[in-house]
Amino acid sequence: MKNIIKFLFATIAIMMVWSCEKDEDQAVLSLKSEPTLKASAASLTLTSTTASNNAVTFTITPAEYTPEVEITNVLQFAVAGNNFANVKEAGLSLGTLSKTYTVFEFNALMLSLGLQTGIASNVDVRLKTTVGKGSPVYSTVQKISVNPYALISYMYAPGKYQGWDPATANTLVSPTSNGIYVGYIKFLATADNGLSFKINPQKNWDNSYGTTSQFSAAVNTIPVLYNGGSDIVAPGLGYYETTINTNTNTLKMVPHQMSLIGSATPGGNWSTDIDMVWDNTQLKWTATATFLAGEFKFRLNHDWSQPNWGGSGGTASTSGGNLTISAGQHTVTFDPYTLAYTIN
Repeated sequence: MKNIIKFLFATIAIMMVWSCEKDEDQAVLSLKSEPTLKASAASLTLTSTTASNNAVTFTITPAEYTPEVEITNVLQFAVAGNNFANVKEAGLSLGTLSKTYTVFEFNALMLSLGLQTGIASNVDVRLKTTVGKGSPVYSTVQKISVNPYALISYMYAPGKYQGWDPATANTLVSPTSNGIYVGYIKFLATADNGLSFKINPQKNWDNSYGTTSQFSAAVNTIPVLYNGGSDIVAPGLGYYETTINTNTNTLKMVPHQMSLIGSATPGGNWSTDIDMVWDNTQLKWTATATFLAGEFKFRLNHDWSQPNWGGSGGTASTSGGNLTISAGQHTVTFDPYTLAYTIN
């Protein structure tokens, strides 16, 4: 019996030693050196005339770990001062030690961050390195001053409302070419598929977006298909703000009637609207009427609970004061993309 007990103790001891040796053999991952990032320029003024030129190159020295492991590197871009709360990322292929952007590419990236065009803004750039699902490490932040240019693009919405002619169809605008296009279409009749239309990238029928879904009272956003699906059918009559997001392939349509209201309107009070009409050539809302001397605002859908705009100096704002106008006939315009207005 004593021999059996001795044997059991010996076996346990051997297993404990073997276990300790295995633990010692397991590698402990440690960071040997942090990643570094260097930008080839600290200040950039981007222009459309140099769109194909190289704008900036980011050179990296990757982080080193002991033992050597496979790492993932990502460039992160953010408006300076927000501590990378809203960030755009660009992944780098394994082994990549530099990334060069053309003027066109970097301009589009900066616009996606929401930078204003024609104005220098500060941007923070850093390299994010991760190993598997471990916590990331970051390079020192590089600060770049960037002055981007306006990059606008268009899509078109031919339909029954205008005779299915892409050349004269209403325009949808993406002010920063971020894949989101907004336009305004007035639907006049439901008879003979009067609400049907499609969305085309060009003023032709080479390509278009259709759908297999329908709008309803409870659904104002539907999926769309590139070169697929049937005609899109608008939710109803009147003006609709039409927004296609080509990043997510979705289409949103909501009623959108712009108007003027105020003591300067013919009713002389703040309860009678002058409806504006959409000018697809100017891409502006416009109204021509005989005004009284007084004040007015722009408002949406005849409803004070929805957005309304005052302003000054030709720029409208939802926080702006009432606009003034003299007595007589005037043409008033409102640009929904830039929030500029005119009184002539």
